[in-house]
Amino acid sequence: MSRSAQRSTAEIRFHRNLAKPTLAVCALLLSLLLTVSAGPAVADGGADELILQPREFSTPISPLLPDPDEFPVQLVVDDDSAEAVFGILGSSARQFLWMNAFTSPGDFRLQEVWVLFPDGPDVPVGGDVQLVVYLDGDGDPTNGASLLATYDDLTVQAADGSSFSVYPLDPPLDIADGANILIGVVNRFYMTGVDPPPTEPAAVDTDASQGQSYFALWSGDPPAVPDLSGADTIDMLAGPTAGNFMIRGFGGSQPVVNVPTLNGWSLALLVAGLGLAGWLAIVRGRQV
Repeated sequence: MSRSAQRSTAEIRFHRNLAKPTLAVCALLLSLLLTVSAGPAVADGGADELILQPREFSTPISPLLPDPDEFPVQLVVDDDSAEAVFGILGSSARQFLWMNAFTSPGDFRLQEVWVLFPDGPDVPVGGDVQLVVYLDGDGDPTNGASLLATYDDLTVQAADGSSFSVYPLDPPLDIADGANILIGVVNRFYMTGVDPPPTEPAAVDTDASQGQSYFALWSGDPPAVPDLSGADTIDMLAGPTAGNFMIRGFGGSQPVVNVPTLNGWSLALLVAGLGLAGWLAIVRGRQV
């Protein structure tokens, strides 16, 4: 059975003013019932519909949060459990960006990103993904943010609903204080317009929304460099789709660059060397 047949829904509406079932109505109902028995059908309304679908996830989720001695900076908005999947229901599967906003911990170095993917046919192990990091100066991702880095040539490591895919960043990213950090994922493994709907690659913690999870849509696939200024839609998970994406960031302090200092003798030798070099230059100039 195809993925579109397994996941989509059909709805039959009965009108109160229908006095008697006519042959045409009976034929229509029979056709719909046969369709439902063969598998739910997807209705194409000509526009994308956001879906948040309850899903059972295995517990406990692994790996456990790292020791703060290893990663003093831990960017986490979920409660260590997921209860649903988020995605797009349209005429075909599609690529999109989902991301979490984190309050700046000050100057730090982002070293790892963790992403939990749900199990099921929507997310293939080994499928291509892209990580994106933004800096959001005004705390409102819906009006855009500055792109800091993208990390390409990455794949889904696990899609069992219980194991985070762990991505050490190469190179790690030094981030300055003063703005929120957005860490996001693009599901590059879908072929927009080819793969059947729905698109449900994002695991969501729905227990207590922190109001820090967002998604972005483009008219087609997100560009290779997904600048938010070109997105058609940027919005928060809210209302019936409220929750927290299972995306985490880990890091630590930026390395301190040691600038060598000069003691008295070193300074004297430097001055003497500069003086000698200047005297030699003068002598050579006179010889010419």
